[in-house]
Amino acid sequence: MTSLADNPVAIRTRLLREVPPFRPVALQLLKLIGQPNVPLAQIVSLMRTDAVMTAEMLRLANSPLLDCRNEIKSVLHALAILGLNRVSALILTTAMRGLVDTRRSVLTHLCWRHSLTTALVCERLAEHFDLEKETAYTAGLIHDIGRLALLRTFPEYEEAMKLAEAEQRGLLETERQEFHLDHAEAGRWLLGQWGCPMELQNVAALHECPPAGPLRDAALIRLVHAGSQLADAIGMSPFPASPHPEPPEIAAAFPAAQALRVLAQFPQTAEQVITKVNQIELSLC
Repeated sequence: MTSLADNPVAIRTRLLREVPPFRPVALQLLKLIGQPNVPLAQIVSLMRTDAVMTAEMLRLANSPLLDCRNEIKSVLHALAILGLNRVSALILTTAMRGLVDTRRSVLTHLCWRHSLTTALVCERLAEHFDLEKETAYTAGLIHDIGRLALLRTFPEYEEAMKLAEAEQRGLLETERQEFHLDHAEAGRWLLGQWGCPMELQNVAALHECPPAGPLRDAALIRLVHAGSQLADAIGMSPFPASPHPEPPEIAAAFPAAQALRVLAQFPQTAEQVITKVNQIELSLC
């Protein structure tokens, strides 16, 4: 598939060169929200440096996704009505959509929809893990960025994954064989190069195989792992022919009482999440 000249260093060099990083405003905002007591004026000043991203964020804020009663006309108004974490999640959504060119391939579009679905599922399930909804949403949105990066960098990636799926071979193993790294490692490395928060790097690195014991960000990683599996169960898998766990198996990772709630809410969750995914895509067209 890839050239024999491609080695691990060359692969990473190509990823960094060919995958456009998040726009500077999005990266700076991700760093700011991790700091305590960030002045709102600083956020507003930062957003004013990127009029296009501000306009995209306001369009999403006024979409049916949030169902605000009054039109949101400025960044300051958005911060007052929605809060810093929600505004940050909206900005990251527009940044991710700008990073992903869904016109490139069918698989790119499926991966984008899977990431959106995972983000919305994680947002709904965050309370079961004692996590903030916006943190859960951001982690779910970012978890498969390595796969999106590999798709953008290597035209042969889609063919390799489709062949592996058809032959029922492990996707992660195929990635490592063909591209010297899997999408989890690619995502962690790229986010690290861009200076993104460590919790997002950990999610990208470990969402396929969450740690069993206590570890930094373990709850967030387990949530994203479950959210990604539920996204597949909803029908938003980029690889529908691959075997996927059923909802009862996924819910077993939750405490017993919470597992019952997750299962009971699953049909309603699926319907609402699919509707929101479609609304987000329409708002960002």
